[in-house]
Amino acid sequence: MRRRGTELTDAIHAAVLRVIGERGAAGVTMEAVAAAAGTSKAVLYRRWPDAPALLRASLLHTATASIPHADTGSYRGDMLAVLRGWAGLFTGPQAAALRSVVAAMAGDPELTAAFRGDVIGWRKQEMAALLARGVARGDVRADIDVDIARELGQSVLWHRLLITGDPIDDDLAVRLVDEVLVPFARPSTT
Repeated sequence: MRRRGTELTDAIHAAVLRVIGERGAAGVTMEAVAAAAGTSKAVLYRRWPDAPALLRASLLHTATASIPHADTGSYRGDMLAVLRGWAGLFTGPQAAALRSVVAAMAGDPELTAAFRGDVIGWRKQEMAALLARGVARGDVRADIDVDIARELGQSVLWHRLLITGDPIDDDLAVRLVDEVLVPFARPSTT
């Protein structure tokens, strides 16, 4: 049976991540992705003008599908959802692709701009909105340094993924939220 719509798009994005993990970002060609997705180059070209656009779209799709951004009703709940989303990405089949993308960024200014603008830009907007919701609810202090708060927990996970290789698990996400993020964001009681 022929795949269409969301099923086909998801298969294509998954194929891009497999290709990145196996061959690095430079290996993402329309030919390689079409073969990995079991589709034709024509199908890809109807949706994306070139391989860099397909790569950018796949990275953003992966982030938006994997990192929750809905309001859970509390800053703690929101941050647990976010860090669990990152942890799932960093321990799942996409981890190799993410490491390859970061490595490729060193020599690819276009990929760097796309990753920072699309994926990280989206996350910055979502984290600013999450913090604003927390301020409005009263569980985040009004004078919070948004630039620091939005990166604080995620930076530990990225560091473990890219540098130390230390475990990334649910216990780590909970400890980061309860021991670092919530105390950092909590409004003063004085």
